[in-house]
Amino acid sequence: MIIIEFFGPSGSGKSYFKKRLVKNFEFKILDYKSVYNIISDRSFVSKIFYSFIKLPYLQKIKDNFVINKIKKISYGLIKVKRIENNRSIKIKSKLNKKIELIKKLIQKSEFRNSKKKIFENWACEEIYVNHYAKNKIKKQKILIDSEGLIQRLFIYCYKKSNKRKIIKTYLDLIEIPKIIIFFDKKRVSKKNIIKLEENEEKNIYKLTLLELKKRNILVINSKIGINKSYLIIKKKLKL
Repeated sequence: MIIIEFFGPSGSGKSYFKKRLVKNFEFKILDYKSVYNIISDRSFVSKIFYSFIKLPYLQKIKDNFVINKIKKISYGLIKVKRIENNRSIKIKSKLNKKIELIKKLIQKSEFRNSKKKIFENWACEEIYVNHYAKNKIKKQKILIDSEGLIQRLFIYCYKKSNKRKIIKTYLDLIEIPKIIIFFDKKRVSKKNIIKLEENEEKNIYKLTLLELKKRNILVINSKIGINKSYLIIKKKLKL
């Protein structure tokens, strides 16, 4: 499987770009949530609920008390079981080690404990899904997500003096997506679970992008547009 992630400040148009880009492909495109539903131990009812709250018209309801309350109660109870049961002890140990190292970054981050718990859940989801997608799903499949492993650097580096070191260490630790599409400007003010100071956000963005360009991956500037991005991806993947 080929994994494509987007990177940029909140409100820069990543989700919109992703939705439009996905429509160009003639086969089903997966994302982190859809793969996580495959490998998690969520009940059938839970999977239906999470599919329900992702409906477009519900996403527009910013402060739905009932939905937010259920998410808060259930989120921390989700565990990945299937992948653990099917993989060797060596692989499980390697993944768990990655997660533990990322948890240390989260615990040192400049956020409240309630937020840190959410970030830990995100990290567990994404590390397991990233590994599963690359090793278990047919190679002709594509996963495209507007947020993912790279985007989390905004959390881990926030207000840290050793940003360069954190970025390099983290990128050495994770399995970097094959293709990164980056967005440099915030276009709309967006309500989000985390609120970052603009200067910090810009600095993290700049340092991360510089490090990504040193890696053996395809880095695409979103300014070239959706159609050109699609053609570059298509050529790169020989679709």
